[in-house]
Amino acid sequence: MERSLFLIGAILVGLTVLCSPVMGKGDLFPVLDSQIPPYSPQHRVSGKVEIVGSNTMKTILESWKGKLGKIQPGLDLILETGGSATGVESLINGKINIAAMSRPMTNEEINAFALRIGYPPASVPVAVDALAVFVQKDNPLDHITLQRLDALFSSDRRRGAPESLDQWGQLGLSGVWANAPIHAQIRDANSGTAQFFREFVLLGGKDKEPGMVQPGAASVVYAVTNDSYAIGYSGIGYRTNSVKPLRVAAIEGDPFVEPTFETATNGTYPLRRLLYLYVNQSPNTKPSPILSEIIKFAVSLEGQQLVSMAGFFPLPTKELLASSTAWSSPLASAGPNEESQDLK
Repeated sequence: MERSLFLIGAILVGLTVLCSPVMGKGDLFPVLDSQIPPYSPQHRVSGKVEIVGSNTMKTILESWKGKLGKIQPGLDLILETGGSATGVESLINGKINIAAMSRPMTNEEINAFALRIGYPPASVPVAVDALAVFVQKDNPLDHITLQRLDALFSSDRRRGAPESLDQWGQLGLSGVWANAPIHAQIRDANSGTAQFFREFVLLGGKDKEPGMVQPGAASVVYAVTNDSYAIGYSGIGYRTNSVKPLRVAAIEGDPFVEPTFETATNGTYPLRRLLYLYVNQSPNTKPSPILSEIIKFAVSLEGQQLVSMAGFFPLPTKELLASSTAWSSPLASAGPNEESQDLK
């Protein structure tokens, strides 16, 4: 079910995106559509709001906090980015009202939330990401298939690879690389990135032992930077000049596709995904002003500019407009309208 939603999302994004890539960090920065609505506060809000979850989204969340804090100086965003699993757990337990997720919530998680809270959480896509497979920039390898990634990272090999891939020579590298060991860098158990990778690439298989577990998205790239024989997966926003993303093909015989804005949004890059905010918001009531202002900023022109500056990709304009409308509420009256509220 989740994989079907992923594929449907890729098709929708490919049909509706209205912007194109330009030169920038790794030639990845897109031009934002001028039709994306700018942030126009309907309420002046104050109070504390805790957002818990995705480490991949850390740079986006920190950028939003800095910019929104200048527009809404009474708003105090408290961020805890220990992984998507920590966000969904806190959301289900009623400890917070916004969870940042680098993967969709599972049906089991949605049902657990609904059973405890009384309604399902509101799902708000806020960015597009290309999950990149990184090697050191001087590594001769430049492409790989999902089957080979499965054989490299998983002991189960559910994609049918005939053998485990443990040395770079098995991937066609020669010379000093031929007998060199492959050092697979994996993410920790709380990571939404790891869960997405295990489900979509490993088809639910187990990580191969011994994998080198990294606590965050940036630490994967750091490990690859400092180890010629390392390979790891992380959000494209964490790309540096010291590493390179491999071109990826879904199956043998398909074209190998580079992770760029264009390929992530048109669905041709196999490891494209959405980044989400999941919100404790009843579908039968108007959004609280403080939650409304945060979400509207995230899907605004300013919010999406910060998404792009963080190295990720903006959502299609159609989706941003729909979210902005859904989270808007009319002003109760003319004049100052400040709401003070603390939301975990």
